[in-house]
Amino acid sequence: MTASRFRRSSALALAGLTMGAVLLPGAALADGPGYGGTADALTVQWQESSSDLAVYAVGFRGGSTVQLQVGSQGDSTVSADVSGALRVLVVPASSAILGAADTTVLRVTDAAGPGTSILVTGQTPAGSLRTLVGSVPPVASGTGASGLIPWAVAAAALTAGAAWLAARTQKPGRHRPGRHRMV
Repeated sequence: MTASRFRRSSALALAGLTMGAVLLPGAALADGPGYGGTADALTVQWQESSSDLAVYAVGFRGGSTVQLQVGSQGDSTVSADVSGALRVLVVPASSAILGAADTTVLRVTDAAGPGTSILVTGQTPAGSLRTLVGSVPPVASGTGASGLIPWAVAAAALTAGAAWLAARTQKPGRHRPGRHRMV
């Protein structure tokens, strides 16, 4: 009798886990910050080997003017390209960097540190108002876990090579089954 209860309860537990695994990801589809909506339309990242900040935004009317606000700085007017995207490089006011053909350089008096808010406002191709909000990420510090991957692969390859070599090397007096040859 206990075996049938165990089978019944394990079947119910398995059904409950399956329902939870199927229905739980639905919460991540809700609109809101980080859950969809416009979460992928604004990217703020540090430029490699400099203290400059790159801001990328999409979804605006091609060639329209867009308002960009970095922290407590006043609004700056930036033009979107023909596809409705923004490419802005935020640099300190004393920087001598010149803008490229597809990138606008925005000079700010206060440094944009981690956590500083970025607000981008403009018109969509349909003419409605589009507002994107983001923040400056923390500065990368050293290497992360991804820097260990090449070392882990090399260690696994060396271990596998050493195990293969140990198996191939025949010690005197050691019997290796399956290696007999008939003469």
